[in-house]
Amino acid sequence: MSAPDTRRAMLAVADHAHDAAECRELLAMLGIALPAPKRKPGRPPMTHGHGTPYRYLKGCRCDDCRNANRIYQAELRAKWQQDPASADRAGHGKAATYRNHGCRCVSCTVANSADCAERRGRRRERAAMAETGRAT
Repeated sequence: MSAPDTRRAMLAVADHAHDAAECRELLAMLGIALPAPKRKPGRPPMTHGHGTPYRYLKGCRCDDCRNANRIYQAELRAKWQQDPASADRAGHGKAATYRNHGCRCVSCTVANSADCAERRGRRRERAAMAETGRAT
């Protein structure tokens, strides 16, 4: 049987079969072998064990995953700081641009100073509340 005839026979069997198992059985009776799949079905399973930034992103907070995420973030910041255009893409006037991208323009420096002052103020408030909580 030629390739087009085999294909037509397979389609006819598939059209009349009730399910995939019956289709395979009828094709086997006719002596027609199923063709190999053209591609692998789906992506191969990946195992993301502990100690990966991916696992940290999924919510694991074990020491290995925290350390892997810390290293990944440090490498990412180092890469950003090597590229002067990354600060432009991130946007100036933000404390994050000062810290992560190493931008030292006036607007980023002012934003970082304001952010540090705000954090210091919050820390002082928490300390004062803890003091008053202990005093009572």
